[in-house]
Amino acid sequence: LGISRKLKFLIMTILLTDSELSKNTLLSGNIDKDKLRQCILDAQAERLEVLLGEKLYDKICTDYDANELSGDYATLYAEYIKPFLIRQSALEYLKIGAFSVSNNGIFQPTSQNAQPISDAQLSVLKDEMSIKANAYADRMYNWLKKNNLPEYDCDSENIINPTKPSVMPWYLP
Repeated sequence: LGISRKLKFLIMTILLTDSELSKNTLLSGNIDKDKLRQCILDAQAERLEVLLGEKLYDKICTDYDANELSGDYATLYAEYIKPFLIRQSALEYLKIGAFSVSNNGIFQPTSQNAQPISDAQLSVLKDEMSIKANAYADRMYNWLKKNNLPEYDCDSENIINPTKPSVMPWYLP
């Protein structure tokens, strides 16, 4: 029998390292690794699996875990999935990174040496990262249309079928 969707999320493969995310974005290396990993998992579950569809996503994760990505799958991962996940994961972090949750509630920690940015400034950062993530999603979609990967298909047996990236409205500051 197949693995339930809930159980699958609990044992998901993480397709990026923390350092790949912090080296390629404005996120520093001093960020809580647990928050980063959760943002990577959210980006994978909420956007990447939807873009690839269940079968192709599962194939990429299985091959990645076994260190067996090759050919078109290695190209897809290195040139399209990874750049997309870096930007989408950073966007997910920008949504939650300023907050901490503990037994005492939800709060926003502050530092003596730093000043928090305004909601408008944060909105601009999120919009810019969203534009970048969507650009990489479009590139991945176009590559997938040109290459014939058998797992990239719509099938009534799939819970998640591949979809075209949603077009986000343009943001002009």
